[in-house]
Amino acid sequence: MASVVGMLRTYVPYLFIAVGVAWGAIGAFTGSFLVAWPAVACIVGGIFLRQMPGHRLTWAWAVATASMGLIVSVYQVYAWEPFLGGAFSTIAAASLAGFAVFAVVHVFLLYAGAAAAKPVRSETS
Repeated sequence: MASVVGMLRTYVPYLFIAVGVAWGAIGAFTGSFLVAWPAVACIVGGIFLRQMPGHRLTWAWAVATASMGLIVSVYQVYAWEPFLGGAFSTIAAASLAGFAVFAVVHVFLLYAGAAAAKPVRSETS
């Protein structure tokens, strides 16, 4: 278990930053300020996880960021669902699939951010 946590500590900051960049690209493409918040929060969370991995603020920020991204992703799935039967069904299906994947990614980030930011207990004590 310690090796998994060690691996998460190594790559989680970069995953947060990558997801933040993806949110930023979606925000720029759609012109939506709603998806700009997860972009900024994920990038700042990645920086916190890289610079201060054991700090209490880092753990709280990582969990809050992943939760916010999950909520925005689920909301976007909910918002696009009515368009599935109409003229925009192709766009709606692509958006639903993309935001569903983002929701799964944020569930992973929620777990990984919480595991990476908490201090690891030593097995000997």
